[in-house]
Amino acid sequence: MKMSPVARQLLVAAFVALPLATQPLSAQTVLAARAGMSFATLAYSSNPGVDIGYRRGVSVGLSATWYPAEKVGIRVGGAFVSKGAEAGLDGNVTATMKINYVELSPLLDVRAPIGEGGASLHLLAGPTLSFKRLCEVEGGPRDERIKGRCENIDLDVRTVDFGATVGAGITLPVIQEPAVALSLEALYTLGLAEFENFVADNPARSRALVVQAGLSFPVG
Repeated sequence: MKMSPVARQLLVAAFVALPLATQPLSAQTVLAARAGMSFATLAYSSNPGVDIGYRRGVSVGLSATWYPAEKVGIRVGGAFVSKGAEAGLDGNVTATMKINYVELSPLLDVRAPIGEGGASLHLLAGPTLSFKRLCEVEGGPRDERIKGRCENIDLDVRTVDFGATVGAGITLPVIQEPAVALSLEALYTLGLAEFENFVADNPARSRALVVQAGLSFPVG
């Protein structure tokens, strides 16, 4: 039986989350929901000859963090992230590449308490696996722009991207009972897979900064 792309992504997510789900409940586990903005662009190995800028998008995700030690945890997260880039091609001719991904990221979470009120700083690092859901390009003069799917204009954007993510954040308690904290963080992801884009014969890698906020609460 042929498996759909969505089913394959859910299966991968289940395998990534399995080690977390089988840990003993005696260790603290923190669940969180976050949303924010993404600022994405493309990085080239050689000068592309065009002005490449950042494209703004959205990021929405969930995570579960297991802390086997007081200050060190493993965070498994899944998120929808919109990436891509902006390009100034010639005079008033511009182009926008929009690539939507479903991302999975197991991250190391090192936390340091701040004072005695329950606040803490977090340093995050780990790999990210991104599954392309949509790729579109819109371009032309500002008053005559056209839009099309990447596959319809022979842009070979990979179905799966992989990269390295680093970040930092802070959690601030907002409710004592039940315990709920405000989570603020920034994550930077360096894509490692090359793909075709605005510039022919000059593959690029994605770069994205995600700034997000959310709520977290401990379980177990």
